[in-house]
Amino acid sequence: MRLLTAILVVLCVGFLGVMGFYYFRDGSMEAAGANLDEGLEKVDTTTKPLQESLGKVGEGVKDTIENATDGDDKT
Repeated sequence: MRLLTAILVVLCVGFLGVMGFYYFRDGSMEAAGANLDEGLEKVDTTTKPLQESLGKVGEGVKDTIENATDGDDKT
């Protein structure tokens, strides 16, 4: 539980730090949020191939589990 709490605290402090940086740089929370959104969109675009391959792995695991539990002993 402590590990989960520590991870959550680090993420929250990091988010607030980034928002604070953009707030002081741009002068408003609206501009800070817009800059953060732009950065997150770039991350989503660059990780698109990884997302697709993980989706295929998930489907393969799902199919394997279904085959193993369908009651057919030939599997």
